[in-house]
Amino acid sequence: MLRYFVIPGIIALIGALVLMQLVRSLDALWAWLISITIITFFAYGYDKLIAESARFRMPENALLALAFVGGTVGALGGMAVFHHKTSKRSFQLKLVAVLVAQAALLALYYLYIRRA
Repeated sequence: MLRYFVIPGIIALIGALVLMQLVRSLDALWAWLISITIITFFAYGYDKLIAESARFRMPENALLALAFVGGTVGALGGMAVFHHKTSKRSFQLKLVAVLVAQAALLALYYLYIRRA
């Protein structure tokens, strides 16, 4: 499971660093979010592509972890575009839990950290 999360994470980190070099005014957080969103979108597409073959698939926890670390928009986009994980209720509930956790973290950030 770890390689399915670490490798996309490293690619996203490199992508964020490249974005920051190309767009000097881009904040590190935004560069990360853009990069991890793109990586997550393609991870969902890749998993859908190999879902119809006998090859080993990406674990659901890796897909959820990519969403959790900032790729939520990519996850939702990948689900919509590739029609992936759209009928699996248990996965959708876990993704909703990720969204709730992110909303809570964002609220805490703006209420307590950003304000200081």
